[in-house]
Amino acid sequence: MKKVFQYLIPILFLPVLSGCDNIDEDNRYIDLGPVEVGRKVFLEEFTGQRCTNCPDAHAIIELLEEQYGDNLIVVSVHAGYFGVKYPTGLQQEEGDQYAARWGVEVYPSGVVDYKGGVLKMDEWSDIIMKEIGLTTPLELVLEANVNEEGDAIDVFTTLGSSSNLSGNLQLWVVENDIKAYQIYGSQVLYDYVHNNVFRACVNGLWGEPVAVTAGELKYVNYSVAINPDWKLENVRIVGFYYNDSGVLQVERCKVEE
Repeated sequence: MKKVFQYLIPILFLPVLSGCDNIDEDNRYIDLGPVEVGRKVFLEEFTGQRCTNCPDAHAIIELLEEQYGDNLIVVSVHAGYFGVKYPTGLQQEEGDQYAARWGVEVYPSGVVDYKGGVLKMDEWSDIIMKEIGLTTPLELVLEANVNEEGDAIDVFTTLGSSSNLSGNLQLWVVENDIKAYQIYGSQVLYDYVHNNVFRACVNGLWGEPVAVTAGELKYVNYSVAINPDWKLENVRIVGFYYNDSGVLQVERCKVEE
């Protein structure tokens, strides 16, 4: 394991589906201009390959990612009636449980930093701008490497905080540039590029409890088996720490082979 702590900068002061959402074309995205970044923001998007309006949400996400760069981390969870079950499609078993957690009924939709409940795609931009300006006491560093046998990804996490924290650390496998079919309006696109796709849990459905003591670094390591369907060059590990107040910090890293 590499000494990831040397990159850590402590912060001392710091249900049933009912529809497929559609919004007016002129209101799909609002450029809010530059904002002061205080932390990274997590968007959990709920989507599906049979959701005719979900590509509109993906286009909004691309614009938001362009605006905020690595300060916005998105995971697209395929779930519900519009999802297509793996291995035929991209929907994992956990997807419906994550959607049920928030009571998702309309697709596409999303939850930002585990606050404010389920949001329609035209509501994401305002909430992300507000969240990204907030500060957090928590610093989270991730490192992921393929093990010597080549059959698993070892994930190393380091947490530090300026205050005592109790919460759950959640780690997910996410993959970009997956070419698979998608319905868009009346079209069926067979070579549609899906990004930020939730692929697997690393440390359980809801993550695991991790307590962080102020002024001390906390190290937690995990391993997840490699699915042969994954293209490792496109795989990322997304980790976030959350409690009753929401997501305190989120991070993402590549998998080093």
